[in-house]
Amino acid sequence: MRKWSAALQLLTVGFYVALSLLIPTGVGFWFDRSMSHEFPLFTLIGLGLGTIIMICGVYRMVRPFLQEAKENEKKGKFSNP
Repeated sequence: MRKWSAALQLLTVGFYVALSLLIPTGVGFWFDRSMSHEFPLFTLIGLGLGTIIMICGVYRMVRPFLQEAKENEKKGKFSNP
């Protein structure tokens, strides 16, 4: 049962990455289109902001797995694939 829980948590990481990049970039694109900008300034700002949000969020989601792996390594346990 523990493996399914881990798999579902990692699946949510994928959705988080996609949405954290798409939503701010889409909002920036919408601002650029509504203001008739030729240079996609708000789109690039949205992409940068989404990237920062993505990196921070993914690190927070994956951190428990990294800590568990480090503890298992210290104990000498190796998980079977």
